[in-house]
Amino acid sequence: MPATVQIVEKNGAGGTTTDKTSGNVRMKKADNSTVDLNNPLVKPGSGSDWSFEKFLRLLVGGTYTQITNIRAYTDGSSGLGTGVNLWAKAQAAYTTPAQGTASTGYVNAFTLTSGAPLSLGAGPFTGAGEKGDHLVLLAEVTAAAAGGLTPSESITFAWDEI
Repeated sequence: MPATVQIVEKNGAGGTTTDKTSGNVRMKKADNSTVDLNNPLVKPGSGSDWSFEKFLRLLVGGTYTQITNIRAYTDGSSGLGTGVNLWAKAQAAYTTPAQGTASTGYVNAFTLTSGAPLSLGAGPFTGAGEKGDHLVLLAEVTAAAAGGLTPSESITFAWDEI
């Protein structure tokens, strides 16, 4: 029997989890998992407007031997438009998400591809529960951005399993 894997978003001081396996993550100026148009990022007159951090992690169950080589990546091409950036990093411990002020420690998420993914832990990981590092995302809207809603983008999680 293979592992059952969910992708969860974690929010708040206690790290409340929400299943995002087949859903969307809304980058906004609020620490919640609600996909709505409240608390939007706004094109600034100068500088940047930053989202709250989004913490994503694998939640594993089922009967399996081990999971190794957890990684995350994009298709390598941003469809978010000029002036809209998505930053990513791996972080072992969960911390209460904060509104970003700079991309320190992050890399451009669109440089992460299947050939050069972000490692979220080599493992081996066994048993049920959250596994690997957190994928932490941060969105930035600069003064160069066009107004209006941006299209969605996809991030892929991958792992090896026996």
